Amino acid sequence: MRSRTILFSLTLLCCLIAAAGVAANYMNLMSFAQKDARRNAESIVTMLNHEVDATFRGRISQVAVQSALPEIQHFLQGGGIDVTPLLNNICNLNDASICYLLDSRGEFVASSEFEQKQQALGKSFSFRPYFKEAISGGSAIYPALGYSTRRRGLYFSHRVVNEQGHFIGVVVNKFSLSELETRFDQLSGRLALMDGDGVVFASNMKDWVFSSLLPLDRIQQRAIINNSQYGSDAPQEMSFEWLSETSVRDSSGHDYSVYREPVNPLPGWSLVYMTDSDISLSGGAENRLLILLLALSLVVVVLVTMLFRHGSHQIRRRLDAETSLRQSETRLLQLSQVSTEAVVMHRGNEIIDFNEVAERMFGYDRQLLLSTQLLQLFNADSATETEAYYNVGEHNFETEGMRLDGVYFPIEVNFKSTLIDGESVGMSCIRDISERKEHEEKVRYQSQFDALTNLPNRKLMKERLNRAINRARLNNYFTVLMFIDLDDFKKINDTLGHEVGDELLIMVAKRLQDCVRDEDTLARYGGDEFILLLENQVDINDAETVAKKILSMLSMEFRVQGRSFYISGSIGIAVSPADGLVADELLKCADTAMYQVKDEGRNGYCFYTPDMNSDMSDRIEIEHQLRGALERNELSLNYQPIYCLHNKKLMGVEVLLRWNNGVLGSIPPDKFIPIAEQTGLIIPIGEWIIRQACLQGLAWNKDCGENYRIALNVSPRQFRNGHIVQVLLRVLDETGFDPSLLVIEITEGLLIRNDKNTAQTLSRIKAMGITLSMDDFGTGYSSLSYLKQFPFDIIKIDQSFVRELADDPGDQQLVTAAVAMAKGLGLKVIAEGVETDFQASYLTSAGCDALQGYFLGYPVTAEEFMAKVIPPKEFKALVTI
Repeated sequence: MRSRTILFSLTLLCCLIAAAGVAANYMNLMSFAQKDARRNAESIVTMLNHEVDATFRGRISQVAVQSALPEIQHFLQGGGIDVTPLLNNICNLNDASICYLLDSRGEFVASSEFEQKQQALGKSFSFRPYFKEAISGGSAIYPALGYSTRRRGLYFSHRVVNEQGHFIGVVVNKFSLSELETRFDQLSGRLALMDGDGVVFASNMKDWVFSSLLPLDRIQQRAIINNSQYGSDAPQEMSFEWLSETSVRDSSGHDYSVYREPVNPLPGWSLVYMTDSDISLSGGAENRLLILLLALSLVVVVLVTMLFRHGSHQIRRRLDAETSLRQSETRLLQLSQVSTEAVVMHRGNEIIDFNEVAERMFGYDRQLLLSTQLLQLFNADSATETEAYYNVGEHNFETEGMRLDGVYFPIEVNFKSTLIDGESVGMSCIRDISERKEHEEKVRYQSQFDALTNLPNRKLMKERLNRAINRARLNNYFTVLMFIDLDDFKKINDTLGHEVGDELLIMVAKRLQDCVRDEDTLARYGGDEFILLLENQVDINDAETVAKKILSMLSMEFRVQGRSFYISGSIGIAVSPADGLVADELLKCADTAMYQVKDEGRNGYCFYTPDMNSDMSDRIEIEHQLRGALERNELSLNYQPIYCLHNKKLMGVEVLLRWNNGVLGSIPPDKFIPIAEQTGLIIPIGEWIIRQACLQGLAWNKDCGENYRIALNVSPRQFRNGHIVQVLLRVLDETGFDPSLLVIEITEGLLIRNDKNTAQTLSRIKAMGITLSMDDFGTGYSSLSYLKQFPFDIIKIDQSFVRELADDPGDQQLVTAAVAMAKGLGLKVIAEGVETDFQASYLTSAGCDALQGYFLGYPVTAEEFMAKVIPPKEFKALVTI
C-alpha cells in the first residue's frame, strides 16, 4: 500500500513538474511576444512622428520664404498686381491644395484658383487661430475644416511685414490630409492624429474622423462647436472604455494597447497607435480525468505527448508573431526608403543603421557607411559646431554635409533621441536643402535687385546710401546722390506698350552703367526713375561732369523693335552732408532738385538748394486746391473764334479751360492741367467741360440763331477703356445738343499706341455724327499714316509751323505740302496760332479752310464773345489774297 502511495506520489510529482515546465514555457513565450509587439509599435510611432515633424517644419520654412516675396508684400500694401499666377505656382511647387493671402484685418484678399474662391474673397478669417498666432508668433499650424471647401486640411501660416517691419498681412498654405492618411493606411494597426480633447482629425479608420476617443462633457462639446475648428456639429464620443493610459476596450469587449507620442509642431496634439492586446499564446488545455495510477507509464506518455503538442502549437504561434513583426519592420523600412530624407540611426558618433537615401545622399555603399563616424558626414570646418548641437540635444539645425567625393552641400538635420530595446539611440533625419537654399538665394536677390534691369532696387540702394553717408562722415568725404528721371517716358509706355517701354529701360540702364565707376551704385528706383550714388567724392565738380556725361549718353539714338527713339533726362543732385545725413532726407532733396529741372524745361541737371522746397509746396498746393475746384465753381470756359475762309464769317469756337482759385488766384492751364491728368481729376473736369460747352452752344443758337461748331480738346486719360463714349452719349442725351456741331480734337500722342480700343472708340464717336480733328498736326511720330488709319475730318496745323512763316521758307513748304496732302485725302484744314496779317494771307492762299489765332480773336468768356466777333465784311478785308 505504501509503495502504491509512493508510486502515486511520484506520478503526481512528475505531472506537476511537467505542468510547471509547460507553464514556464508558456509564460516565456508570452513575454517575448509582448516585448516584440511593444517594440514594433514604438518603432512605428517614433518613425512616423519623425516624418510628420520633418514635413511640418519643411512646410513652415516654405511659408516663411513666401512671406518675403516682393510680389506678395507689394500686393498687401495696395499694389494693383494680380498675384493669382504666383499663388498657383506656389501651390503646384509645394503640393498645397490652396494658397491664399489675408490682409492686416484678416480679410481674404487673394488666392490660388479653387472652386469656392469667389465665396471666400472678402470674407474675414481674423477669428481663425492661424491668423492670430501668425500675428503674435510669426508662424502657425492649424488643423481645421475649411470654411468654404468644407474639407479637412492643415493650415500653415506666416505673418508678412513691409520694409519697415510693420505687419501687413498673412500668407496661408492649406495642405490636404491625403498624404498623411495614405501613410497611415500603409501601416498595420489603427492610427490617428488626435487633438487635446481627444477629437480625431485624421486616421486610417475613416469612421473615427471628428469623433472623440476621450470622454467629452457638454461644456467641452460646446467649446469645440464655438471654436468652429471642425464645423458646426459636435464631435461624438466613441464607445471606448479606458482601462489605463495605455489600454482601452471597445464596445465588443476587445482590448487594445495604446501608444501615444506628442506632435511637437502642434502643442496638445498627439499621434495615437492602437494594436490588438490579445497576443495570448494559450491553447487552454483542460484538466482531464485522473488516469489510473496503475497505468503510470501510459499517463506519462500521454502527458508528454500532450505537452509536446501544446508546446508545438505555442511555438507556431510565436513564429507567426515573429513573421508578422518582420513584415511590419519590412513595411517600416520601405516607408523610410520612400522618404526623400536620409534617416541615420546612431549611438553617439557610431552609425548603427540607415536607409538607402543616406547611401545615395552621401555617396557611400552600406559597408563603408557602417564603418564611418557620424561627424565624418559633415563639413570638417563645422564639425565642432555640429558636435555641440548633438551634445546639447538641438532638435533642428542647418549645416553642411560632405559627400564621399569631398563635395559639400547644405543640409537640414532633425535629431531626436529615443529608446530602442531599452537602449538610448539617436535618430537623425537629414534633408538635402540645396534647392531650397538656391530658392532662398533667388528670393534674396529678387528682394534686392530689380527684375527688369538687374540693377539694385530701392531697398538695397537705401542700405548702401546709409552706409556711404556714414563712411563719408567719418572720412570727411562727400556723398553725391543723383535722382535721374526720363523725360516723357510715360508717353512711350502708355502709347507703344509696356514691352517697348521695358526694352527701352533695359537699354537706358546699360548706358547709365557705362557712365559710372565700379564702386558707384546705380539703382532703379521705380518706373522710369534711376538713382546714382557716388561715394568718396572730394571735388563736387566731378558730379557735374558725370551728370553731363549721362545727359549726353541719353541723347543718343535708341533703337527698339525697328524704331528710333530720342529721349532725355532730368537729373536732381543732392550732396551729403550739406543736404542731409540720412537716406530719406537726401532722396527728398534730390527728388526736389529733379522736379526743378522738369519745371525749367527738362533735359538738364541742377543741384539742390533749400529754396526749391517752395516750388514743390506750390505743386502740392495746386493739387490740393484743384480737388475742390468743381465744387467751388472755380472753373470757367473761354472761347477762341475760328473763322471760315469760304464764307468769310465765324464758323465755330475752340473751348479753353480757365481756373481762378480763391487762394492761389489765376493759374495757367499748363500748370494745373498736367496735374489733373496725373491725379485722374481730368475725368470729372472733362465731363463738366463737354456739358458746359454743349449748353453754351445751345444758348448761342437760341440768342443769335447761329449754329456754331464747338471744338473740344480731350485727354488720353478720358479715352481709357472707352470712357469718353459713355460721357458723350450721356451729355448729348441730357442737353439735346446736335452732335454734328461737336468737334473732338485729338493729339497724336493718343494715336501712337494704335491699338484696337483706340480705333474702336474713334469709330464709335464718328458713328454718333461727331466731327474728329487731329490737333497739333505735324509734331508727332507718324502724322501722315494716322490720317489713313483713323476716320478724321479735319487737321489743325500746329502753331509751331505758323509762327515763323514770314522768315522760314521751310515752314512755308511744309504748310503748303500739308494742305495739299489733306485736300487729296478729302480733309478740311484749320491753321492755329495766326498772329499776323502775313500769316493770315499766306495760309489763305495756301488753301486752308479756316483760321484761328490772336490776329482774329483772343480767348474770351461767353458773355464777351458775341461782342468781339468780327463781322463778315471786316473779316473779308483781313484775309484778302
